[in-house]
Amino acid sequence: MRATWILIPLLFASFIGCGDSNDCLESFDLDCTPLYEPTFENVHSITFSGKCSLGGTSCHGTSGNKGGVSFSSDLDTAHENLINGGRIDLVQPECSILLQRMMSEISTRVMPPGSPLPDAELCAVRQWIAAGAPR
Repeated sequence: MRATWILIPLLFASFIGCGDSNDCLESFDLDCTPLYEPTFENVHSITFSGKCSLGGTSCHGTSGNKGGVSFSSDLDTAHENLINGGRIDLVQPECSILLQRMMSEISTRVMPPGSPLPDAELCAVRQWIAAGAPR
């Protein structure tokens, strides 16, 4: 009987999506021109490794590993950390934590810090996630 009471809220939560509407992006434009072909190899090497783990000392480099994410690891490990770490929502891409941070208008939350990604680069990441974030 107790297991039923645990399952009911979980089932209900799966039907309503990713929770509070503030957790999801209102605007999720996929009709854009990506900077590069939206494959994981490109997203990883150009955007994640190129901007988030430069020199191995930034937020997600070998010594940074902020939030448990390192883009200086091999491709399979980096991909697994994003998918299994809950940073990408494969059911509702607009609810992906990764995109919320990359598209945040709050300067203390936006990734990468300092300056947002150019629209075309962000477009490639959005399209890759919307396609199911394939490896």
